[in-house]
Amino acid sequence: MGKHNINNKASFVARGGIYVALSLFVLYSTSFLPFNTIFLLGVASAIIPLSILTTNIQNSIIVYVGVSLLSYFLLPLKSMWLSYTVFFGLYGFIKLYIEKLRKMSLEFILKIVYFNISMGIFYLIYKFLFVSSLSIPGNFLFLILAYQFMFIVYDYAMTIFITYVDSNFIHKLNN
Repeated sequence: MGKHNINNKASFVARGGIYVALSLFVLYSTSFLPFNTIFLLGVASAIIPLSILTTNIQNSIIVYVGVSLLSYFLLPLKSMWLSYTVFFGLYGFIKLYIEKLRKMSLEFILKIVYFNISMGIFYLIYKFLFVSSLSIPGNFLFLILAYQFMFIVYDYAMTIFITYVDSNFIHKLNN
């Protein structure tokens, strides 16, 4: 039993390192691929659920913290660091715990609330740290509705990814 635990811990640490490196690569690629940045942030955010599925919550938290800290120093675009740290990196954990409720309407409301709070925090931090003259655009209501729709699509895509990986890869790893 002791040897199995050591191998398991070593495996989790190794996987965690791979997930951190992969996340940093995807996030860094937003600096030289200025198009599809939201898609790349979505890809980076999918690594946390993958970590949760293949290791455990504690290891995945370490992956998130490691990526958040290292990306602050390594990413030339601090808006990508902020986007990952405030929303995209955390969303895998939030999704896991909200979906444990097994009440679809409540889950939907909580996810939307989390998204809106995250966007508010992002706006305030971005305005405070980077662009103090940042103002709310005239088409603000349209932007809010568009972001809500994009979030719903993102959440659905994340669900499909998690389900696919869990049923096609994780299940086979455990057997």
